[in-house]
Amino acid sequence: MVSSFCVVCPYSSIRSRHYTCYVPSYMISRDSSSSSSSSPSWTTSSNKNNEAPQAHDGEALQTLFSKQCDQDGLMTKDMLQNIPVIAELLEDGDLLMAEFNDIWEAAPKFPTCPERIDVDSFVQIYRDIDDLFEDQDDREEGVVENTQLVPEDDTDQEELEAMFVQIANTNGLVSKQALLEWEEISKLLSDGLLSRDEFEEIWRKAPKTNDELINVEGFQSFNTALDDLFDFEEEDDIAVESPLSESTTRNEMVDGSDLPPAVLFAALANEDYLVGMEELKRWSELQEMLEDESLLPLELESIYDNMPKAQGVDLLDEAGFVALYNEIDSLFEEVVDDDEDEEKQPSAETSLANEAKVQLLALMDQINSDRDRLPCGLESTEREEKVVMDIVNQLEQAPSNVVTQKKGNIQLTDMAGSWELLYSSSSAMKFNKGLSGLGGSVPNGKFAGLVQNLQASKYMTDVEYIERIEVNPSSASFDVIVSGDWDLSQSVSLFTGKPSTIMTVEPARVMYGPTSTRADHWKSLGPMNMLDLTYLDDDLRVMRGNTSTDTIFVFRRV
Repeated sequence: MVSSFCVVCPYSSIRSRHYTCYVPSYMISRDSSSSSSSSPSWTTSSNKNNEAPQAHDGEALQTLFSKQCDQDGLMTKDMLQNIPVIAELLEDGDLLMAEFNDIWEAAPKFPTCPERIDVDSFVQIYRDIDDLFEDQDDREEGVVENTQLVPEDDTDQEELEAMFVQIANTNGLVSKQALLEWEEISKLLSDGLLSRDEFEEIWRKAPKTNDELINVEGFQSFNTALDDLFDFEEEDDIAVESPLSESTTRNEMVDGSDLPPAVLFAALANEDYLVGMEELKRWSELQEMLEDESLLPLELESIYDNMPKAQGVDLLDEAGFVALYNEIDSLFEEVVDDDEDEEKQPSAETSLANEAKVQLLALMDQINSDRDRLPCGLESTEREEKVVMDIVNQLEQAPSNVVTQKKGNIQLTDMAGSWELLYSSSSAMKFNKGLSGLGGSVPNGKFAGLVQNLQASKYMTDVEYIERIEVNPSSASFDVIVSGDWDLSQSVSLFTGKPSTIMTVEPARVMYGPTSTRADHWKSLGPMNMLDLTYLDDDLRVMRGNTSTDTIFVFRRV
């Protein structure tokens, strides 16, 4: 059985093939005659009557997978190799066995069966094969002449080329943003081992195309400069041995808890009386904020980038540092509610609202306590759905509704936190038996609950869904994690004509076990990507479908 959700991949049509210096060496070394116009297109193979689905046709790919997979909805390497269109490519020499083996090894395997792949990995493999082929008409545009790279260390060179291929675009080039998102670089930045200034300097010196992109040679140059940077730092560490040296004094941590910003700046400043990201590492309070995650590295970088700099350098003078100090301090100021101390006598409406909330939570507990049914109301009865709808209608009119109190002017911080999904009447979630659909496609697996984590600050808004999939045996159970961005906007309801607050979610990645894929493959996430906020209090939130007001989601803060 295959997953009930549809995987849609925006891949280009596969036609003829050419080789450039940005592909791995085993591909470059092939006789260039294989890329001539006589190469067969694998979108249609009329000679052998094997039709290959277009790479962008997700439904056709899923159909192809369902015809070739085993009874568990999974596929082995031999089964993949024997799919007619792939077998034909291998037989004709248009796809080398070495290439096929590399693509298979790189594809994520199923969590409980590392020798097989699921439909999502199949689509990824199909895409990777697709990426080996490009339109013949594009051969004259920006294609670098074939050049066999001869590395000093073959193993390191192959690894570097493999990394390049993973992050390069379809034209075999890498952007600055792609490098920043590359796991190796992002980890160095988040760990503080590489500063943003150092990254910018290395990127500036790397050879680029007219479009400010780098090819494999530029990628090599970038990595060489990165290695040299750490070699240089090691030499500096060895050279600084004297406890009386000025460098040692500058490396000491600075306690700024009792210091005015200007005095703290003087203690942190370098020999040019300026402060950069390196100098900020010596500010002990700031490092504590980063360690306990009350301030995230990306937030610090964003604040730093927006501060006025000294002339000609990416460093802060005293005025810029004071502005940064105040900006960080403002993130932790307590918001005082003017009405906080006003005591109100509970009205009859308030009492009814409280009673409605108690009834709703009691009904949620009753629905979710039935272990023979899926949680979150995915298998609730029509009668239960009607009762939930009636109670929600009462709650939305209650004076305790923050949405009503603020006239829809809800801030991101009002909703930030962790929320457990108690109930959903979404027909899509019922059909997919969960959010991702994996609960209905994994053998002996089922959906076991969902938590939504919302983070919000002045500079970033991140969302994370954690969907639990229980599998028999329980040791095989796993979490599906969906990450992305979220935001709130004001609009007017198409159905009521009244102002409404819309929560939009843009999923970026879906991860489970060793699998990590782009979220745009997963149509099943759609029902929660745009919802109207209709009720909110300290620990309860109700959302309705933006285009289907009968679709309800009830969340409880955890």
